[in-house]
Amino acid sequence: MVNRKILTCLGCAMTHFIIGTIYCTGNIMPYIVSYIRLKDDTITMPSMTIVFYICIFSYTVCFQISNLIQKRYRPKKCIYAGAALYIAVVYVAAALQNRIAVIIIYGVILGAASGIAYPAALMIAIACYPEKKGLIAGIIVGSFALGAFFFNFIATGIVNPENKKPLSFVVNGKTEKFFESDIADNVPKMFLILASIYLVVISIGILLIEDIDVKTPVNNPQPVPPVSNEDKTKNVDHNELNHLDHKDDGNISKAHTHFHSEMHSEIHSIHLDIHSDIHSDSHSDAHSDSNFEVHSDIHSDEEHDYENGEKKDKKIEYKRIQTLMVNPDLDLTVSQALKTRQFHQIFWPYLLSAMAGLFAAASFKTIGIKYAYDDAFLTIVGSIGSIMNGTLRPLWGQFFDKTSFKMVYMVILGIQISLCFTFPAINKFPAAFLIWIVILIVCSGGHFTILAPAAVRIYQRGTGAKIYSFLILAVGISCLIEVYATVHLDPSVFFYIVGGLSCCSFISTIFFSEIIKPPSN
Repeated sequence: MVNRKILTCLGCAMTHFIIGTIYCTGNIMPYIVSYIRLKDDTITMPSMTIVFYICIFSYTVCFQISNLIQKRYRPKKCIYAGAALYIAVVYVAAALQNRIAVIIIYGVILGAASGIAYPAALMIAIACYPEKKGLIAGIIVGSFALGAFFFNFIATGIVNPENKKPLSFVVNGKTEKFFESDIADNVPKMFLILASIYLVVISIGILLIEDIDVKTPVNNPQPVPPVSNEDKTKNVDHNELNHLDHKDDGNISKAHTHFHSEMHSEIHSIHLDIHSDIHSDSHSDAHSDSNFEVHSDIHSDEEHDYENGEKKDKKIEYKRIQTLMVNPDLDLTVSQALKTRQFHQIFWPYLLSAMAGLFAAASFKTIGIKYAYDDAFLTIVGSIGSIMNGTLRPLWGQFFDKTSFKMVYMVILGIQISLCFTFPAINKFPAAFLIWIVILIVCSGGHFTILAPAAVRIYQRGTGAKIYSFLILAVGISCLIEVYATVHLDPSVFFYIVGGLSCCSFISTIFFSEIIKPPSN
């Protein structure tokens, strides 16, 4: 039977695969604008690029709503609510006739739907494999980016199958390019087909997700059998860690208990391994985690072998705890965590540096149309950007697991800075345009990938999940700044600006440390 953890992670990935199609906005917006222009000939292409930024802002703000829902209900309820709203919005989008309706429905509400479902699915997946949080986060948010790759081609195939180029029109004294009416009229059909596909895929994904609670339990719900005095100190919550695969024996509650307490129990047991000389019998360890395979014929006389290899085991466990958390002795409240230097050294640099990749994802087609690139080429640019973004996110996660937030973020910033300052000089060359846009989108994916595991590693799982919902607001606020820049600044000028802002983030990150100093009494 397939491990229930794997199926749960697959379901979370499928959920992100669909709600990540908000990244299709940059590709389909020229079609939507051309369709709206049939009713309103004063509309311009740059004025509607803001829909993507509003969508991302709404998406980040609604992480807080997701947190509020999770206080009363299990995280899967957030996925139900977000997925249902998301599908409904795409169906309704087929009937939109004016720019205000597009901004409200496809901008604000679609982003909100994605933001409600996103953190719940991500944290459920991380709870399955806490020791590999970077890799798992990379896979899940990678699926979020991959959705746009497939649906960009589907959307373009529905609306503009013959790859017709947009025509030039004068609007408010400026030359704008729009698609003809025979292409623009396909927009409602596009939304209806996309919504139907989304409904099927996300329904399957939700069925695969285990309905669990990712909050770290304060007290253990399961009774603990008597143990010897020698084992009492070490045996913290270990009896609750049963195999998740035991679902086929009908005891679903044990599977749930495993999910609830796995990370909490594992961290405490590792902490005791390092800081005490008390040993546990091997039989208890055999059942502490399904990821550690131990032969079933272990007997108590093997304790001596364990003692002989104790130093080596402690080294391995200490290395693992570095991945799980770096401040295991701190138990900060949300308000205390928000006052730490680490929070501000992530939040403000992210606010400055997130603009570059988001601008590339939102405006690549508008910029490309300005340089007379055809629709098929620009669809390929967006789709390659999406697939590279999605496939490289797990690598960003692995890089995070093996190093640190500081190291990964500085690599992202270094690449991003060099691209921003050189893009205005190369954007007229198709091959260079494609490469620069794709790498900038990949850097944006790196921003999203390392944020959640960094919050959990620094602030522990319970507080970390809440802090993540505040940190992601930095991305949303940066989108509000880009709303102004998109309308009033030339793209080349804005790339120079965001390159300079990324330099500020790089300098701040040089002095970043994941270790939080305990508050003085």
